[in-house]
Amino acid sequence: MGTRKPFILCDLRNLGDKNAVNMEHTTLIQEIMTGIVCALLFVSVSYFANRHLSGDSFRVVPYMLSLYAATVFCLAILGEVSVNSLYHYFIGENLWEYHVMPIYNRDVSLLAPLLWSAYGIHLYFIEQTYIKYLPSFMRNRKSHALLHGLDAPLMFEVSGNLIFLLLVGKYYAYYLPGDLFHLTSVRVIPLYMICIFFGLLLLHWLEKQKQHWGIPATIFSVGIGFMYLA
Repeated sequence: MGTRKPFILCDLRNLGDKNAVNMEHTTLIQEIMTGIVCALLFVSVSYFANRHLSGDSFRVVPYMLSLYAATVFCLAILGEVSVNSLYHYFIGENLWEYHVMPIYNRDVSLLAPLLWSAYGIHLYFIEQTYIKYLPSFMRNRKSHALLHGLDAPLMFEVSGNLIFLLLVGKYYAYYLPGDLFHLTSVRVIPLYMICIFFGLLLLHWLEKQKQHWGIPATIFSVGIGFMYLA
């Protein structure tokens, strides 16, 4: 009987390891599914809201939709690593850290292709609404960047974090400053405004180029390649 104890202990350890792996797989699936839910929800709400507001002038051009999605995704992840690194260099701590599928020292999430592309699609939709409703003196990149700089953290990030807290029980992106309950931070707003301003410059330049599906495909591939290098 005594000789069976080591085998029993090994069996228990193996069982514990299998349970741990199963729990990790379950959590991973939950996080991916929650990311899909967030992306679909953001795109759907933005589509119907901006379609209602823009009326007959609202257009969905597949190429432009893809261009905005790919460009925002690629610029966002490059910006996240750069901005958070610079913030840490000058302030001594990170501004945010991803708690869901993090890479690059928690500066980026592996769900970025889903969620940042969804924000790019939202940007494409809401730009049409801004063009229709904003007074003429605000129909410029600076004004649009100011508005997007408020919209992205206060709506996109807050709602995304709340959905993840509800469905997964953890923050998607946890902001170290607690000024807005760690859902986002006032400190990130001017950074968003600056980054989105230069992003809009690039997007508007790309819009003027001859349409070729290789452009959004290449931009998206660069973003995926950058994530692969993490």
